[in-house]
Amino acid sequence: MKETKENTCDAGKISFEKDMSALLSEQIFFSEGVFARLPMGVEIYDSQGILRGLNKRAEQIYGVEPGTVIGTVNLFDSPYVDEQLEMKIKTGEEIVLEFEYDFDRMNREYFQTRNKKSIIYEVKIVPICNKEGVIAGHMLLTNDVTSTKEAEYRTEEAKKNLEMAMEAASMSSWVYDIHKQVFSPLFGEPIVREGMTLNELQEMLHPNDRIPLMKLFSRLVNREIQQGQITVRMSDGEDLRHYESRMRLSTEHRGKLQIVGTQLDITEKFRMVKRAQDLQAKRELAMKVNDIVHWDFDVKARKFESYNDPVNDYVAGRPVSINEYLEVIHPEDRSLVNDALQTMLSGERSNINFTCRMQTKYDEIWQYCNITGVPFEEEECGKISRFTGFRQNISKLHQLNEELKERNYKMELTFKTVGMSYWDFDVKTGQYRAFNDSVNDFCSEKNISPEDYLNAAHPDDTERIRENIETMLRGEAREFTLEYRSRTKWDQEWQSLIVTGLPSEWDKRGNIVRYTGIAFNNTKWEKMARELKEMKERAELSDRLKSAFLANMSHEIRTPLNAIVGFSELLIDSDDPDERAECGRMIESNNELLLRLINDILDLSKIESGILESKRVKFSITQLCDELYRMMLQKTPNMDVKLLQDKLLQDYWVFLDRDRLKQVWMNFLTNAMKCTRSGYIRMGFSVENGGFRFYVEDTGCGIPKKLHSQVFGRFQKLNEFTQGTGLGLAISKAIIEAAGGEIGFTSEPGVGSTFWGWVPCEISVSGGSSTPDLSSLPPCDKSGEFETRRKKILVAEDNDSNYALLLHMLKDYDLTRAENGVEAVDAVRNGNFDFVLMDLKMPIMGGLEATRKIREFDTEIPIIALTANAFDSDRVSAMEAGCNAFLTKPVKKKQLLELFF
Repeated sequence: MKETKENTCDAGKISFEKDMSALLSEQIFFSEGVFARLPMGVEIYDSQGILRGLNKRAEQIYGVEPGTVIGTVNLFDSPYVDEQLEMKIKTGEEIVLEFEYDFDRMNREYFQTRNKKSIIYEVKIVPICNKEGVIAGHMLLTNDVTSTKEAEYRTEEAKKNLEMAMEAASMSSWVYDIHKQVFSPLFGEPIVREGMTLNELQEMLHPNDRIPLMKLFSRLVNREIQQGQITVRMSDGEDLRHYESRMRLSTEHRGKLQIVGTQLDITEKFRMVKRAQDLQAKRELAMKVNDIVHWDFDVKARKFESYNDPVNDYVAGRPVSINEYLEVIHPEDRSLVNDALQTMLSGERSNINFTCRMQTKYDEIWQYCNITGVPFEEEECGKISRFTGFRQNISKLHQLNEELKERNYKMELTFKTVGMSYWDFDVKTGQYRAFNDSVNDFCSEKNISPEDYLNAAHPDDTERIRENIETMLRGEAREFTLEYRSRTKWDQEWQSLIVTGLPSEWDKRGNIVRYTGIAFNNTKWEKMARELKEMKERAELSDRLKSAFLANMSHEIRTPLNAIVGFSELLIDSDDPDERAECGRMIESNNELLLRLINDILDLSKIESGILESKRVKFSITQLCDELYRMMLQKTPNMDVKLLQDKLLQDYWVFLDRDRLKQVWMNFLTNAMKCTRSGYIRMGFSVENGGFRFYVEDTGCGIPKKLHSQVFGRFQKLNEFTQGTGLGLAISKAIIEAAGGEIGFTSEPGVGSTFWGWVPCEISVSGGSSTPDLSSLPPCDKSGEFETRRKKILVAEDNDSNYALLLHMLKDYDLTRAENGVEAVDAVRNGNFDFVLMDLKMPIMGGLEATRKIREFDTEIPIIALTANAFDSDRVSAMEAGCNAFLTKPVKKKQLLELFF
């Protein structure tokens, strides 16, 4: 027996080698030298899957010696080859796969290898056929693409990081092809457009920037420099914008010379610098106008440096001694000034703030001046080495106070409008005074204690508030910002407050005696931020769903299109009547599938727009159930699945939207057929709870409990390998709920599922006919004359392919074509036609307008709207314009002929 098996294997090997020799002699296969030196792994298997040869690269990839695997390893025993893949290989399909190849697993389950761990494995399986087209073996072209994939990943990550950095900096980039002399954007939104020339860019720039840009480009092109930088200006219609561009010469591509550049809009930066310069100029002007002196005191040198100071005769660079200042101080104020001077000379970290009288040779009388100063520089030991401050003439204090009152009034009005309050804290008394604060009942004259604020604060925030109050009581010289929650009798919920404060008043010794700040109610802004975040998340979710939908639609539409295109080609080349009939059936089947996909998309659009329409008619549920049963009985793909129907003895009639109900029921049945491989599918209905319940039960794969919540979601496909959009059940749910009903299911993995829908309605045991009313078309002429002559049909159609299709469908009729609405109106006016097929969307004049004009002089001729516009609103518009019937593209020959007879 063993000998016989060996003889069989030897015979198979001899047969395989004979076939290979024949192929090699006919130069169909690789020569031995090429085979051995190919930079990819090549494996040769016979038709039974036995390995008959492999090259050096394959030995390296798998880590094997030829003698240990040739004649031993069977391709179909690989743990990565399942039944479906094996069938594809044996039937000669070309297969391309990429997956993680685990050598540890190979050692356990397949063959012995010296390699460890795993690689990213790319393989193409190609059938080897002999002269008669019979599969003699299989060739595997393999590659280890681990390093390539890792490099791609690193490159992509580096690109993403660079783009993220550029996006964070609001930077864009471009490239200039020196040979083609055109720009192309690389990232972001640079000012250059695709295909823009340097001259076109010059036209956009400020005239003074054109020559410097040309010189820079010339130096780069001539390779005088490798990189450069320039700032250019361009008008945006209202103002000039400034762009900083860095560029370099790039020769990364062989034979291709480019200039790569970045673009950064520095308009705001430029404006900030300009504003800073303006502010400096305004500051100096303001100091002169308002008689303000800016001073610096050097502690070690005991000298003052000041700007706009009459004491140094307005010479900013000339230092002034302490004695020179004391000479112009009023005698009664020199003691106060000496105290401030001693504070500064001691290097204490204290602020200076006092008022004294001064008179220089430029003053006729004593001037009241307010002097403020703060520590500005300090030594390593911590002592202050320099103070800086201002001296202002406040002789016109009354006038300033009046202006201050006016400003305070405006500020208070602003605070009330925006929901802000301002406060003062007296360090000595430990009391607050606040304006527009709910804690003191909006009474600015009423003091507020720290305990009042603590009692109104949220319990979780009181400790933080207490620490802040203690900081002010200690007189620390710092600004602060505090966030906490508060609620008073004026508030219905906790209010989120942002409080800022800073020292505002010092005593003669420089101790802080008052803090001032602002409290801002941030509640509505936080709420707005949360709402914006939620809106952003919803928008991102919508975008992800849209992307998933588009990807799914692309796949689902291409699948039937592939079959339609493929079988159409076969149909043209085939002379076998049976084969042509089979091709026709396959094209028809995939046409129906494609139409269902498009109808699902249209239904989704209606649901999104809230215009899901319902047309109620009286019909027999029993007849509808029978109709669906007969229809699905013909489409049952698996002989191991039985389609069963639960029939009631009585004939029940309802008043509902028959088409929508049929759509939902059909969806249940279609899903059941996709998921059931054996057993049965049972359909039926029952009358209960003031309505009727219809159901579809199957013995299919069932749905895991964790996926139950996703069943009726949009774009949800629980099995990605089944045909469909993932919209059917979502649309079914919208239809049933729009009718006031309920929809649901029960399912258990391995047992099956039951999907059901319940719709409330009045039910009667008998009713009228459910046959559609076709009386809108005028009766056809049954006279002998009409039957003996060919019908004349006017086809208003601008598309050549669509007209050619009708020409073939209606080859037994006399067709006349009009390519637009104007020609159609003239043809009806001057001709004698039995029917008009009217496309609604045509150039010059559309079908609706043409129909209205025809009806002005001819109300009898039947006009059939034939259009790709499939919404019910389009049907209504066509009927209102004067059409007798409405057909949507793609149209079937049977539909047309039914309208003619």
